[in-house]
Parts: sequence; structure tokens; C-alpha cells
Amino acid sequence: MKGIRFTFVLTLLTSAASADQFHNINQLVGDRAIGLAGAYVAVSDDPAGMVYNPAGIAFASSFNISANMNTLQYSQIDYDDVLGGKYDYQRKSYQLLPSFFGVIQPLGSWMIGFSSSVTDSVQEKQDQSFEHFGEVEHYVFNLNNLATTYNVGFTAARRITDQFSIGFSLPLHYRTTEFISNQYGVFDSSAANTMEWQNIYVKTSEQGVRPKIGISWAPVPEVSLGLSINQTFVLKAKQTEQLARCTTDTFSTGCNSASVIPIIHTYPDRPNYPMAVRVGGAWFPSNALLISADAIYHSAVEQSSEAFTDLEATLDGAMGIEWYWSPKWALRGGAYTSFANTPTLNLTDLAQSPHVDRYGGTLSIARFNKGSSISLGIVGLYGIGKSQLFADINGLLQDTRSLNLTAFVTTSYRY
Repeated sequence: MKGIRFTFVLTLLTSAASADQFHNINQLVGDRAIGLAGAYVAVSDDPAGMVYNPAGIAFASSFNISANMNTLQYSQIDYDDVLGGKYDYQRKSYQLLPSFFGVIQPLGSWMIGFSSSVTDSVQEKQDQSFEHFGEVEHYVFNLNNLATTYNVGFTAARRITDQFSIGFSLPLHYRTTEFISNQYGVFDSSAANTMEWQNIYVKTSEQGVRPKIGISWAPVPEVSLGLSINQTFVLKAKQTEQLARCTTDTFSTGCNSASVIPIIHTYPDRPNYPMAVRVGGAWFPSNALLISADAIYHSAVEQSSEAFTDLEATLDGAMGIEWYWSPKWALRGGAYTSFANTPTLNLTDLAQSPHVDRYGGTLSIARFNKGSSISLGIVGLYGIGKSQLFADINGLLQDTRSLNLTAFVTTSYRY
């Protein structure tokens, strides 16, 4: 009985981990901002400023449209020695995602804008089978896991002086997830059961708002400073769950008493999100060079429902460099962190959330032609840490590694 219980707990816990609520920094968006690894709060003078610091768009010199035309994303997470100490467990996600669109234009003494961004997304579809581990003779696992978070809304910013501006955004927050898994196990004569099939279906949706406020200040022409604060407030949420299980043994005909008849359950619980504070500076030593850096703080979160995990405070950083080697070509690169917002795992507790700290880098090249530009680049994010896939066994942790790769094409147009 122990072997089959392990496999079903595995499904439940890894489904939650893949949606990536255990990191506060997931998706980088914007044209110039991605190449600078998200170190953009003190720049933000294009449509991406509506995401990083709404005050920055007040310094935009013209109408501007920017879009991430396509981002090809691949992610992989590996758990060591999971199934009977014999098999590693691996999950992968592929997707082609248009992750950002934004437009800004002046209106009197204000600069206004509209943006749509994807701040977190995963798409997993996989089929796996394993043979002969523990009391399991044959095990088949099918998974479909989708999760996406959208922010869509308007921004307004105004210069108070030639060096100082304020801005405010009120994007709508919408998050949707869908998780479906099927598992089928056949056991040898040492097991209490002969066969078990299980289906899990979980669907969630959230609607809310994510107000942002920012300031931008350029005390001298070569230096700019920025600060932005935002927090997501969920106004309405719904979670639908369904579990079906059929277990057979040598003492009963058909599904035995351990089986579960599928019943749909619906819950209105709403998660709490951390407050995010981003502060940074940018230095322009020449017309051809920019160096920027951000510090990003997310507050701790105590959930009001047991359906969600309490989160710890995190302090992340990002740094980027932009170099124009000619008026028509620029090279951008940067590095950033995405630390886990969960406690470090120990050997005594049960049902612990994964803790994987991640480190990323970006590199892109941009081509300019009159009022337009196009950028090509890559983002890499590598993490290492621990997971506890079997919630009811203390002392059993899995070494965990994650890898995220993104190739992107972005474009912008000033008019």
C-alpha cells in the first residue's frame, strides 16, 4: 500500500509547484527591459514602464508602441531518486507566448498608456511510464497542466518638474489554471492492492486589481532614480476540484471500498499576494552606455485560507548594461535573481512547499531604423534546491533542479 500512496501524493504536490507561486519573479516583459534583465525601474521611459514604474513613461519623448511579438519558452524541473530510489522524475513545459503589448501617448500635460502583460505562465503536457520499482510492476502517468496570469489596464503619468514625475497604473488581474492527471498502477503479489487508477481535475480562476504607484527622479542628467510599489488584490476567486479513484484487490470484485466516486467540489477561497517594492538607479556615463540596477522586495504573506501557502519575504536583485556600438545597433545584457518565497526545508516537518532559488541572465541585440526597432534575445534561469514530494513522510526530501530558457523577438515603434 505504501508504494501507491507515494505516487498519488507525487501528483498532488508537483502540480502546485509547477504553477510557480513559490517565486515572486517569473516573467520578464518589455522590449528594452528584458535585455536589461528587468533592471528598469529607473529607466521605464517606454511602454514597459507601465509594468516596472508607471512614472517613467512621463519622460517618453513621443508616441510609442511596444510588443513582445513571440517568446518561445522551455522549462524543465528534475527531482532526484523519486520512485523507489530507482527513477528520477522530470517535468517539462513548452509554449509560444506573446507576453506583452503596450502603447503610450501624450494627453495634455499627462502621458497615458494601455498595456497587457503575462506575468506568469506554464504549459505542461506529458506522458510517462515506469516499470518495476518497489511493489509497483507498471505505472503510467499522464499530465496536462496550464496556468497563466494576465495584467491588463491603463496608466497615467505626469512630470511635476523637468526632473521629477509621478505615475499610477490600475491593471486588472486575471489568473486561470487547469490541472488534469491520470495515473494507472499495477502491483505485484506483495501489495495489498492489485490495481489502482486515479483521475484528478482542478480548475481555478481569480479576478482582481493590481494598483501600482511610482516616482522617477533625475537629479543630474547622467543619473536617474526610480521607485514603484504594487500589490495584487483578489476580489473574486473560484476553485473546482474532482477526484475519481478505482482500486482493486484479490478479495473483492470490481472497485473496492477504497475507491472514490467522482464529485465536483467548489470553493470560493481567495489567496493573498505580497506587496512588491522596486527601487533602482540608472547611470548614463555617455550617450552610448547605460548601467542600471534594481532591488526588488516582496513582503511576507499570511494566508487567510488553508488552501494556500504562507509566503516568506524575498529580496531579489537585477542589473543590466546597454551599449550602442553604432546609432543603429545596441547590445544588452544582464543578470537577476528569483529567490524562493518558501521556508528552507527540514527533515522533521510534513507537507513542505518546494524551496528552489533561481539565478538568471539575459542577452539581446537590437537594430534601429528611423522610429522603429527590433530586438532578438535569450533569457536563461537556473535553480537548485529541495522538494518534498511525499507530503506524509518526514525525512524524505528530493534534490531539485530547474531550468528555464526563453528566446524572444520584440519590437517597438515611435511616432
